Amino acid sequence: MSAFLGPIHYWLYNKIQWHEDLLEQIYDLMKEKGHDGALIKHYTETTFGAPERSELTSVIDGGNIHGWLQSKIQSLEYRMAYVITQILKDGIITFDDLKALYYADGKRAVENYTGSMASPQEVFKAIYDHVLEGMPCDRVNQPLSADEQSMVWIKKLCIHSEYWQAVGGDVKHHDLLRAEWLKGFVSGEFELTVDENNQYTLMRRAA
Repeated sequence: MSAFLGPIHYWLYNKIQWHEDLLEQIYDLMKEKGHDGALIKHYTETTFGAPERSELTSVIDGGNIHGWLQSKIQSLEYRMAYVITQILKDGIITFDDLKALYYADGKRAVENYTGSMASPQEVFKAIYDHVLEGMPCDRVNQPLSADEQSMVWIKKLCIHSEYWQAVGGDVKHHDLLRAEWLKGFVSGEFELTVDENNQYTLMRRAA
């Protein structure tokens, strides 16, 4: 099977696994708040598909690699949107609780990142080694400029809205939680700002 797989497939699968871990953290937080997440977990997995946690080479459909990976992303997106929407609606977890969880996960990601983050371009790569934005062919992010001090890119489309709409949720919750994750990840000598046109500016802080 490995002969059919390239680095980009492992890269994408690893990002899926990172977000599956994040969803598990939400279930753990529910438990900490005195709520059993087993029922909602069972519902989402039977409705939207169960997560795949095995080694990629042992489970992927070699005859449809792209479609298989895309199906795992879609399943995850639906489950994440549904769980967050329902636990907020039911008052099980506050939005501030979720923001804190996402911020902490961003910190965990950067603390465990083994690649270089010396330049804005490398920080950009590190962000999207974790953040899930559909398939590479979706080309969600378009770089506009880059030098040793800064990098600017624009998010051309939102690929998450359809999942949140399908479960009666608000994609703004996704965007705000993503922003908290980025705050946790981007720190130290860099800072990240996002304007109302979804333009991202990653800037080296002044000495």
